[in-house]
Amino acid sequence: MANVGSFGDVTFYCTFANGKNRILSFHDLIRSSAANFAEHERNGEKSFLEFGGDGLDEITLTIEADAKYGVKPLEVQNKLFKKKETGQAEFFILGGKKVGRNPFVITNISETFKALYVDGRPIAVSFQLTMKEYANQVSPIATIPAERQVSLKTAAETCNDTYTVVKGDCLWNIAKKFYGSGAQYTRIFNANKDKIKNPNLIYPGQVFTIPK
Repeated sequence: MANVGSFGDVTFYCTFANGKNRILSFHDLIRSSAANFAEHERNGEKSFLEFGGDGLDEITLTIEADAKYGVKPLEVQNKLFKKKETGQAEFFILGGKKVGRNPFVITNISETFKALYVDGRPIAVSFQLTMKEYANQVSPIATIPAERQVSLKTAAETCNDTYTVVKGDCLWNIAKKFYGSGAQYTRIFNANKDKIKNPNLIYPGQVFTIPK
């Protein structure tokens, strides 16, 4: 079997067996990528652009599910809609390699029913998908400003309700340590807004209140 790629449990393939072609693939794949810039107007001069960070990638493609190629269109439909309805993030694999650094979620599905059996069951269906990059995990500290460097070898927990940041920490991992789930990082962020301006940027030596 020639494996074209996959999106979670939806595998794209092209093979020939027992005198028949078996194909589930896609076409017209477009990957869009942009950067985020804020534009600030200046009196009598051209606007000033401020870089805000990398934007989220977007992928559009059309999947062809045709029963004459050994595919059950309703099975493909159920898998795709389940991913959309639950917001399930999956890596998009093409040629054995991940597309981008993060997984993607399905944000839109359009269906074209090309052929039906006399009882109404679909023979061939085209699925037009729009997928967006899912980069929700809080990033760890990438660089530490020189003036913030502190010689700390281990995490220092000053008491039950405070925590001192050490090199390599991020809010996600701190929340996982205290609450068992990194997704609870917003509790720490909200309790320390006077110290944290950006949840992606924390520094060794900062002391955070850990709400109960």
